Amino acid sequence: MAETGVLGTKLYTSATPLTDIDGAADAIGDFTGLTIATEIGLIENLGDLGRQFQNVEFVSIAEGRTRKHKGSYNDGQLQITVGQDLSDAGQLALKAYAEASNQNTYPFKMTLVGANASYDTIYFGAIVMSYRTTLGSANTVIKATITLEINTPIFTGAS
Repeated sequence: MAETGVLGTKLYTSATPLTDIDGAADAIGDFTGLTIATEIGLIENLGDLGRQFQNVEFVSIAEGRTRKHKGSYNDGQLQITVGQDLSDAGQLALKAYAEASNQNTYPFKMTLVGANASYDTIYFGAIVMSYRTTLGSANTVIKATITLEINTPIFTGAS
């Protein structure tokens, strides 16, 4: 697998939340059949995503050695930075999802420009936890930081 840049990478969401994240979001086919077409505009930084396990330690009194094991896992959090534009349909949707007091998990699709055709799309479901405006200082662009807590497995495949 060759390296891939992010220039031209796009992120999309849907107006329809996932109804069953355990049964209807556990395979890539569950996402490819959905309409995930609302593009989030003016993305400056996508952050990082991926599964991370908790470190579980055990110390044997007889050995005095720390043993390490994989514990529970978390599929991650995506911190997105955008140039704030509330006329952008994608940003407006994420702001509304963040402000709602429900537990909805929304489907997301990320397309990677320049990637190998067999892994040019990433799918996942996430709860939109925040949409925070960053005002900054003089000579800066008003930005927003959006936090997505990934709530399904992450799938990589072809678009």
